[in-house]
Amino acid sequence: MESIERWTLKWAHGEAEVQALGGMLAPVRFDLGGRGSVSPMQVAPWADDARWPGLMRALRGEWPCLPFGMVDAPAGLPADFQIRDAEDRWVHGYGANHMWQLMEQSDRILTLQIAYPSDSEIERLERTIEVEPDAPALIVSLTVHPRRDAILPFALHPTFAVPLEGVDILACAYQAIYSYPVPQEPGVSRILPNRTISTLKEIPTTQGLIDVTSLPLSEVTEELLQFSGCKPPFVLRYPKQRAEVSLDWDAEDLPDALLWISNGGRTHEPWSGRHFAIGVEPANSFFDLGRVAVPPADHPLAGRCGLVFKAGVSRTISYRLSAQAL
Repeated sequence: MESIERWTLKWAHGEAEVQALGGMLAPVRFDLGGRGSVSPMQVAPWADDARWPGLMRALRGEWPCLPFGMVDAPAGLPADFQIRDAEDRWVHGYGANHMWQLMEQSDRILTLQIAYPSDSEIERLERTIEVEPDAPALIVSLTVHPRRDAILPFALHPTFAVPLEGVDILACAYQAIYSYPVPQEPGVSRILPNRTISTLKEIPTTQGLIDVTSLPLSEVTEELLQFSGCKPPFVLRYPKQRAEVSLDWDAEDLPDALLWISNGGRTHEPWSGRHFAIGVEPANSFFDLGRVAVPPADHPLAGRCGLVFKAGVSRTISYRLSAQAL
């Protein structure tokens, strides 16, 4: 089994690690100018376990997903959904499941790349992680080099830690929140499917309304919501660390944000009931189903088909991850 290389950036305001598998970014520590520090990115509790394939081997932090989403449609989708086959078997795309190569490293910047298979619409991806020298902040960019014209669901996949002492979701300004079209984890998920929701403080579930703005929740569950018209930044507050962490991106490219609440609900390996994290995923996609399901034309998210790529024309997507003391 190929070992996973990892590279580190250190600067006056923190430290960040990037791994070859998936180009994943984590752990990250932001120093808060004499006010302590915060380490917001999640590292899965099984760390690096070669028993698990692809991205699951060393799941952590943030990585790009192209094409974004699942490769099998969930059972029980409404009858007016169109089901289709994914073109490959790589959940969240080839780049999320394979090793990236280091192109450049300096005190301030890391640049990685990965070549896609010859039959893919995408030729290669380049990923750059750069520190802001005067702030606890990172600028991350992904440049896509298309081989052919394509419209592909796309998302970034920042996954944040949920410590025992808790994290508060301040979220973003948004138009509406939508629940997954079926229970996201059958037999476990509690949020009523296929609903339009006005606030995270009153989400309809099988057991009445719940407030998900403070994690972890008291009951185990796995949930996926989509904020439409999310106006970044998306903000999380870590009360014990007295810190706020902000995720900022270009909403013209990625108009929505998926919110993945992983609250110990997956009991099978490697999750084993011990995974607590919150994914904040800027996206142009219909949930994580854009590769396998098409909602009816009257669904409010029916237009979230993905990003447009033109053969031979590179396209760059960037975001900023930062922290500040309270």
